[in-house]
Amino acid sequence: MRDDLQRRLRELGVVKGVRELATLPTRPQIAIEDLVPGRFHTTSHGRCFVVESTYPLEHRHGDRSLSQFLDLKPGDLAQLGQDQTLNLVDPAKACFIDTETTGLSGGAGTMAFMVGLGFFEAGAFHVHQYFLRDPGDEPAMVETLAKQLFRFEYLVSFNGITFDVPILENRFILARIPPPTGNLPHLDLLHPARRLWRYALPSCALGSLEVEVLGVQREQADVPGGVIPYLYRDYLRTGDAREMKRVLYHNEIDVLSLATLAVRLHRAFADPWGETVRSEPELGGAEFYGLARWYARDGRDEEAERAYRVAIAAPLAPSKEDSLPPDVRARALRDLGLLLKRAGRRDEAFGYWQQLALESRDDVGAHVELAKHFEWHVENLALAAGWTRAALAQVSTWPPGLRRDTTEAELVHRLERLERKTAASTDDDEVN
Repeated sequence: MRDDLQRRLRELGVVKGVRELATLPTRPQIAIEDLVPGRFHTTSHGRCFVVESTYPLEHRHGDRSLSQFLDLKPGDLAQLGQDQTLNLVDPAKACFIDTETTGLSGGAGTMAFMVGLGFFEAGAFHVHQYFLRDPGDEPAMVETLAKQLFRFEYLVSFNGITFDVPILENRFILARIPPPTGNLPHLDLLHPARRLWRYALPSCALGSLEVEVLGVQREQADVPGGVIPYLYRDYLRTGDAREMKRVLYHNEIDVLSLATLAVRLHRAFADPWGETVRSEPELGGAEFYGLARWYARDGRDEEAERAYRVAIAAPLAPSKEDSLPPDVRARALRDLGLLLKRAGRRDEAFGYWQQLALESRDDVGAHVELAKHFEWHVENLALAAGWTRAALAQVSTWPPGLRRDTTEAELVHRLERLERKTAASTDDDEVN
């Protein structure tokens, strides 16, 4: 083969260095079963390689133990997932699932070459990782997974609803096996994590949450998730599975993190004030804002109001870690004002609108609310027009564009109407 390669290179005019090709070292073919302890699961379609790990329930992953997940109730899971079907499950019958795939964008051609399943059984937490030693072994892996997944009552994942599970279900369908995940309730932790931390952290990726929230420190054996598909392609080309050992480690830590992340999210949502669990880490201002929006979405207006107030009271960034960025503070002032307005508490909302109008330079929504308040509820047209003019003055400082033109036109229309209304009221007074 090397002689043929040399000949073709010479035909293409590549001469320099061709002779050295014969002396280039070849990479050794090291099988995965020679690197990690595992077993082969035999199926009607061949063999599937499985790596199994067991952790005691007291095992601490970051700053909490795996056993804390078992303290959750079905109602807690339903709140986290905004899915009432989770009210019907046994928390101990969860399947924590994470996949490593041949591509990061999904699609019909994407395969899951590694599937990690975590579950509680016999007083311990188990992680089983199914590895595709060769694409031809996929039918064996799919058959093995189908038998395993039927054991569980629901799934727990991180972005599994839109990524992991659709990829697996597509492979089940191609293998003509009914997807065992089709009727399983699914707690996808990505969505509650974004609700709570999207305003506090630059990234809500699982790896970022491990460091910033869970206190998990990965070892040097880890590998960045973005390069995993390329490492697997290299493994298929060379037969050298040494990098796959690192991918197994990466996948295993992801599965463990799902259990403790669910606990952390529940504690934050159920008791952010530390009234029942004093040892829980305190939330920062931006986290309280995310929590307030979460409460509001869940119809818990009283708790949403409390969380908004705590967020607004937080020091402004960058004074300390739990501080509130100015743009998030503006959102909190706006949302609390709207919440109070919907509750018919306009006099209380007035103070927050006024504070927002004084602080904000990129939005005049508070000015408009103040103008409406004075026009329709206080019946002071002069003050209503004054706040409208203040809004126009602020909009004049915005960069030219559609947003500025549209907002300016609406404010001019409001001001002209107020001026006509003021003139009509003056005429009526003169007649009387």
